[in-house]
Amino acid sequence: MEVLKIIAEIVVPILAVVIAGIWTFFKLFHKFKTKFLFITNCQILHKAIWKDIVAYYDIHQNGEMDHAFRPLVLLPDSLKKYTSIKNGQKAVLECTNSLNENKLKVLAEVYWIPETVVKDGKKVKFEPWNTINHPVFSLVLRRYFGIERPMYQDAEEVNDTENWTKVNHHKKHLDPLNKSINGDFLQWAASNKYTFRYFNPSEGEKGVYETEPTQNNFIEYCGLSIVFRTHSLLSVEND
Repeated sequence: MEVLKIIAEIVVPILAVVIAGIWTFFKLFHKFKTKFLFITNCQILHKAIWKDIVAYYDIHQNGEMDHAFRPLVLLPDSLKKYTSIKNGQKAVLECTNSLNENKLKVLAEVYWIPETVVKDGKKVKFEPWNTINHPVFSLVLRRYFGIERPMYQDAEEVNDTENWTKVNHHKKHLDPLNKSINGDFLQWAASNKYTFRYFNPSEGEKGVYETEPTQNNFIEYCGLSIVFRTHSLLSVEND
């Protein structure tokens, strides 16, 4: 009994300290080795690209609007050198904007936008989505990070013009989750912390950034400050 008591009082605490030290070492080593992707621009996740991504990867869906309310990020193939995230895995997104009192974090499901696909035994470009060079965020992520907000309660103009600017976007490829105006457009508010422009993936990046929405122009937000990293048990999370 005396021996067991000595073990309980001396050996067990020492063993606990050793295990804790080893665990801390691996966590810090993992943090040091983890690749970070710094996101400064993002585009919106719309039905047209999601339909093709779902068909390519055979992704399970929970209803037609699942892609809007599910934390989803699509990444272009060109960003693979900056992250080790695998297709279908979850990643940590962290807003590092210094204007926020607390940092915002969220887990999001990630899918890669392939540069090429195989059709009829031939490798072809995954058009038109292969021209996208920035991450694509679902609606819930854009609202969570305060990039945009709905305007159902607002009058025709944005009430808080110091912090928000109204955005018009063609409704052709979007779900009716924002205020409808003029028959063909949806309207919401975008944060003035960021700028925005319209991108047509069918034309690529050459001369297609515009200030006005059209049927195939999709909004792109610029000036973000979001860190993207792989999620794992060894991730070091701060409160």
